[in-house]
Amino acid sequence: MSHGPLWKRLILGSTMAIGWPLVTLSDSIKISAKRAREGRSPFLSSFHTLYRAALLRNVPPAVGALYEWALELKSTELSDVLLPLDLRALQRLSLGRGAVLEDVQNKARFEQICRSYHLPCVPTLATFDHGSFTGEEALRNWVEPLFVKALTGNRGVGAELWTPGGRGFTSSTSDDLTADQLIESLKPQNCIVQPALEDHPTLRGFGTVALSNVRVVTAKGRTIPSTPLAASVSLAVEPGSITGHEGIHCGINLENGQITMTLAPIEEDSRLSNRNLIGFLLPDWSECVRLVCKAHDEAFPAFTALGWDVALTPTGPVLLEANLNWGMFGHQRLSGPLGKTALAEIIDELLGLAGDGRRSASHPSKPGSRSPSPAPQATRAPSGARGRRLRRPAMKAS
Repeated sequence: MSHGPLWKRLILGSTMAIGWPLVTLSDSIKISAKRAREGRSPFLSSFHTLYRAALLRNVPPAVGALYEWALELKSTELSDVLLPLDLRALQRLSLGRGAVLEDVQNKARFEQICRSYHLPCVPTLATFDHGSFTGEEALRNWVEPLFVKALTGNRGVGAELWTPGGRGFTSSTSDDLTADQLIESLKPQNCIVQPALEDHPTLRGFGTVALSNVRVVTAKGRTIPSTPLAASVSLAVEPGSITGHEGIHCGINLENGQITMTLAPIEEDSRLSNRNLIGFLLPDWSECVRLVCKAHDEAFPAFTALGWDVALTPTGPVLLEANLNWGMFGHQRLSGPLGKTALAEIIDELLGLAGDGRRSASHPSKPGSRSPSPAPQATRAPSGARGRRLRRPAMKAS
């Protein structure tokens, strides 16, 4: 909408200004009535919370009800919650600072950038991009387990584990191929091939069957260095799994790497060989936090917020990838509203300096880098101390 003709912007803006209060009023009444019938919340209390959030903070009533329930929030805390539209706004801030999204969306490019900054990361053996490919000889000479995943995408989409055996390699789905057959099967795909890593022995003590995944979310301003906001670990205990996505999701204390809670009860979880999860200190935690902050500050400085996937291996933390969509809902269920973290201060700083001498985060020395986009102009947000509430701008149609 902001780039269309003035008359169209005026019409759409007027429609939104009139329609938003009416639509959210109706939704707030319906949702509050349903919650009252189910005995979950008094009608007036629920309606006041949901409609007020819709008018003042642009939170759709259905989303407000979901977050209030899932995060067990009080009505006064809803303004502290990061919502999907906020995540898109953070990405727009990154683009305005010159971030090149492909730097993190393309896993091979991410690995190249990390390696150029001497950051520990999982190496790339081969890449296949719809007919374009590299690393054939490396695969023919490789005699250890291989991990194949989508070149772009997240949550383990297209992941496969291939182990030496049979005619060459055997997959996690029992396919048996020679090295040449494996290469031919991968050529039409959009994937990356990497060595399969092992969990740290202390994680295997809980019964993990594959590589577990630590995710640390960091945010960075212009003068404020990379700051951890939240962290979680997905323990790969699901039988037959090759990633931790279907395992046990745990919240982590950022200060010391201690597991503080899980999303599901663990008392009777038969997947665990050791149920003493709460209070467990993750190995090499300080090194893990230093690694992601160093990566954000040095290799990807124009990104406002990133979710870093890290493997805790027997030899130390290793970067796996970085994510633009880093699962804010799950992190807030495990760690609480992100508006109470340093993110608010970082957003204040970025909005206050928008358009002033921005720095490009593209990598001109590397092939394929793109020029940074123009920085969007933004209204200065009120400055505040660390941990104050996120402030949401007025709703705009798009």
